Amino acid sequence: MADGSATPAELDSGEHIMIHVLIVVSWLGGAVQGATISTQEFSSAERCEAARLALIEYAKARSIEETLRPVCTQK
Repeated sequence: MADGSATPAELDSGEHIMIHVLIVVSWLGGAVQGATISTQEFSSAERCEAARLALIEYAKARSIEETLRPVCTQK
């Protein structure tokens, strides 16, 4: 798939595919609203890390990097 996640056909083919998940915790609404958590799956650690770094750069450009905690982990 275009987003780097495995298709069901790939998972059924017997190939061992390690899925990596980018977990983003943000406090954009402040402490009153609490944290927001979002996830995105990737087929490799490299793709996950590239997305994480792009998110950090985006946040820095808008001076909001302190409100984000992006982490890549294996699923």
